[in-house]
Amino acid sequence: MPNNWKTNWSSFKKLLPHRSEPFCKRNWGHPLHSLCSYQGKMKPSLAYFLIKTFTNKGDKILDPFAGVGTIPFEGALSGVKTFSFDISEAALIIGKAKLGKSEKNESLNLINKLEKYIKENNLEGSTLRAAQEFGFNKKLIDYYEQKTLKEIVKAREFFRTNPPLTPSENLVYASLLHILHGNRPYALSRRSHGITPFAPTGNFVYKSLIENLKEKVERSLSVSLPMNFVEGEVLYQDATSWWPRHINDLDAIITSPPFFDSTRFYLANWLRLWFSGWNQKDFKEKPLGFVDEKQKIDFSIYEPIFRQSKERLKKGGFLVFHLGRSKKCNMAEQLSQIAKRWFKVTDVFEESVEDMESYGIRDKGTVKKHQFLILT
Repeated sequence: MPNNWKTNWSSFKKLLPHRSEPFCKRNWGHPLHSLCSYQGKMKPSLAYFLIKTFTNKGDKILDPFAGVGTIPFEGALSGVKTFSFDISEAALIIGKAKLGKSEKNESLNLINKLEKYIKENNLEGSTLRAAQEFGFNKKLIDYYEQKTLKEIVKAREFFRTNPPLTPSENLVYASLLHILHGNRPYALSRRSHGITPFAPTGNFVYKSLIENLKEKVERSLSVSLPMNFVEGEVLYQDATSWWPRHINDLDAIITSPPFFDSTRFYLANWLRLWFSGWNQKDFKEKPLGFVDEKQKIDFSIYEPIFRQSKERLKKGGFLVFHLGRSKKCNMAEQLSQIAKRWFKVTDVFEESVEDMESYGIRDKGTVKKHQFLILT
């Protein structure tokens, strides 16, 4: 824990360094931040400055709402030991790929196995029909040329029986999630959007899954990690349930839970979640257990998070929340009332985001300000 964190924090509030060049540029940060696009992901530069403000090299931190691991990855790059929780299968795959060290031969070996599976296995008619008719704004059959779609469905079947077990294998899976849709040549879909699968346009053209996957994986493998990179632990874990006992003696907990008024991440990421194994029933039932939906009924769901945070933090440790404020909800105010049973509210800082870049997303919810809730 940095002794000068108050000075660091005052400087952050005054300068908002993540909004200045070069940190404000879309492509700032380590290339693996772009391993797979994902709606709702924190800007890497903001994560970088939160890590810089509240941690030292050698610290241990937790992000209980890690998503694709932006905060933990910045911590790992800075020599911080990180723990990550999430309950989105797609996010976990991406996070595990970024927070481990991949081996080229292992990644390419998995691609070879996948290629062999696609060539040698036939799809059952019912499996293909179910995939063709699945979708929300449009059906999968609208997104892909028919042969490309068959390869994607076969790849989905392959990973259901051969789940990734190592960072190298997760890198392959995450790379495939990335190329499922977009507006770049590597995207397997017709022209859509890289973050959210908007209704596609353009011609139906065959695109080889294996060829495009190899190119994406090799690009990701070509980037290096710093010498002080510390591999992180990524867990399928509900933040509101009991945390594993070995996650203890933490220097800080830094996280960004779902904003009260944000777009539903599971719909914005529906195509990647489908590939990760979700079916129609999952999209109806799983969101009912998500904090996104539960907090709209009662913010008391955060009580076990605050209680366990207090138990697992070292004396003098921080709990830092990055939140969203809208006309409907002042999240910092709501959470402060619950947290005061365990923590002192040291600061609440607000940053207007009405002028922030939208990355082509037309509907990003009604959040007008980002809030930073600092608890000690």
